[in-house]
Amino acid sequence: MAREKEIKIVLKIPLDDFIKRIQQKGFKLLRTQKQKDIYFDTKNWFLYENIAALRLRQVDGKDYSFSFKKVFYLPRIKDYYVEEIEVKFPVKNISDAKKIFKRLNIPFNNYLLKSGKEISRYLTEWGYFDEQKMPKIRDVYFDGEDEVTIDDVEKVGIIIELECLNRNPLHVVKVLLKDNEWVRNLEGTSYIWLKNVKGLSSHIENLERFKKEPDWNVWDNERTMYKKIQTD
Repeated sequence: MAREKEIKIVLKIPLDDFIKRIQQKGFKLLRTQKQKDIYFDTKNWFLYENIAALRLRQVDGKDYSFSFKKVFYLPRIKDYYVEEIEVKFPVKNISDAKKIFKRLNIPFNNYLLKSGKEISRYLTEWGYFDEQKMPKIRDVYFDGEDEVTIDDVEKVGIIIELECLNRNPLHVVKVLLKDNEWVRNLEGTSYIWLKNVKGLSSHIENLERFKKEPDWNVWDNERTMYKKIQTD
């Protein structure tokens, strides 16, 4: 199991001060993009209720990636693990694509990977819908190794994310910010949208549930994987 590569944070300092801080640490504005994230779920919000997400991302109007995310709790270290399986268009990593559909217990066919439209059509056949569509403007800052992204998301607001290729993102953020200047954001951008637009809030209680039932959201086909990430 690959280690966690990214975390989202909530700032307790002004955004302008944060941008100055990361620039002083060597981060430079790499690009600005228009993105749209399309999330899929069942009518009874099965993925949402299990702290998971299935997302198709478009960048500047073109299909960019298809991914599955899920939050797990690791009682040994008393912290959360955010797993992500992502394939990018044009899809070359068929094995990761198969993993996503296997986790959902949905049969996989190679033709699905031709476009996001094909994936959306297929998921609809299996009872998923794509009502949750989130346009945003993303600024990406890069220091040669790690990325800091600042998203301005429609109906959500500003979201900060740190993604690291080799280093531990928790360690990196502590280099950039003091402990009293940030907190980790586990709520997730899609869940904030659901709270603001749909009035859904059970994810807040579900996150707290981990502390009493650490494996409550682990599906049968995830037991071996969950055991492994606790010992890595």
